[in-house]
Amino acid sequence: MKRSLVLSATFFCSTMLFAVHEAHAAERGWYAGAAFSSISPDYFRESVAVIGTAADSPSRYTGQDLDSIGPHGLKLVAGYRAFGWLAFEADYLGPSGDSAPLEVVCATAPCPNRIRAQTSNASLSALLLWPLEKFDLFARAGVTRWKFRVETLADGATYWSQDLSDTDQKFGAGAQVHIKKITARLEYERLRFGRDAADSWSLGLAWSFR
Repeated sequence: MKRSLVLSATFFCSTMLFAVHEAHAAERGWYAGAAFSSISPDYFRESVAVIGTAADSPSRYTGQDLDSIGPHGLKLVAGYRAFGWLAFEADYLGPSGDSAPLEVVCATAPCPNRIRAQTSNASLSALLLWPLEKFDLFARAGVTRWKFRVETLADGATYWSQDLSDTDQKFGAGAQVHIKKITARLEYERLRFGRDAADSWSLGLAWSFR
């Protein structure tokens, strides 16, 4: 909680600082793009939840052996630059997820022989930008609605499944360069999935409709 308050205060104070650079900013308007994200999950280390009981994080269902968030994913972005120093964005990140053989003994058929897990998130964020002619530095703060699904499979068909979702904060920072209507961006984000978390580095391109 203390960390969140400090980050929020820093984000608010930076608004006053970045506002003076609007005269040097890129033009206002809508933009959309995509990015490839490399994800390093940081799973909360606790025993796996029993099926049917409440859990608050993906790893509570899958443990440490199954990468339920996934090592990489595709990020889709749409945003509006309201001022030179302020933009608003919506994005969707679909990590690759993971699956593994499931070793169980069943008295009757069908018997599940594989487990699969995948997590996705959709976010709304505000970006504070420091415009430097065709180059921007920026900080991000927003909220993420994430969804997690784990299922066991019996010969490719779903045998059992469980869904989990929640809303968390996210923060990030990055840099971008404008070349006519194309923007190239490199960004770091800290994502949360309940008590699980992940560091995400993304590299992408966006097209401006201005």
